[in-house]
Amino acid sequence: MKFHKEIFRYKVAVGIVLKKLRTEIIIDGKPMTQQYLNNEISEKYNKSWNSAREETLPNTTLENLYLITDYFKIEVDYFFQLVKSITKKEIDDTIKNKIRLSSLYKEI
Repeated sequence: MKFHKEIFRYKVAVGIVLKKLRTEIIIDGKPMTQQYLNNEISEKYNKSWNSAREETLPNTTLENLYLITDYFKIEVDYFFQLVKSITKKEIDDTIKNKIRLSSLYKEI
């Protein structure tokens, strides 16, 4: 079904944005790691967090959306503008380069 593929692609775009937000922050001369973000979310919000899951194929809840936008100090509407700006090529490349995503996408 076409809408299942579109939803899948939208989730991939969300993951791409999350990774971009994380890696734009430089810690000790290197992009922020997933583990660093996990620890930050845990300490700041007292919430267990798995950045890898959120970046790979998120099914982002409203709670996680709040945590993401609050942590990165951005508005929700700006977050979705970023998601909308992800190109078809970026989504295709991400799906192609990740075995799990590629496999799941073929199953739809």
